[in-house]
Amino acid sequence: MIRPATLADVDAIFEIALIEAAKYDRLLPDRQKIRKGITMAISSAKHFCWVSEDNGRVNGALVALSSENLWAQRQNCIVALWKTHVVGDGRRLMKEFLKWVDTRRIIRVAGIVPDNDHTDPLVWKLMERLGFRRYGGAYLIYN
Repeated sequence: MIRPATLADVDAIFEIALIEAAKYDRLLPDRQKIRKGITMAISSAKHFCWVSEDNGRVNGALVALSSENLWAQRQNCIVALWKTHVVGDGRRLMKEFLKWVDTRRIIRVAGIVPDNDHTDPLVWKLMERLGFRRYGGAYLIYN
């Protein structure tokens, strides 16, 4: 099941983020910044944060953070964390994110930067089926 995250989910999302960060040898996670970012994403309508849950246990999340666009009057929204351990929930989370983006006209472009070393190539095929297009090193969708 997927649902909007609540503040009660911060610890579970934080643990998922740390597991993902551990894949990168040279990355030194700032635990305080990660926790603050997750809390901000849950607490503000400017950002997106949903979770995948199975039997009351959070086992996945999609967190996207919006920011001002350097060249345009509208905003960007970048996926900061997208991970789930339940087959199909990642797709469901992404579809909810796309619905959310579509209802926010302030967002001009939403995107995700692929990690080719740690992600199944089928994920990027899914992104294309959902409407994202590859531009340089990122998958973007214009709103």
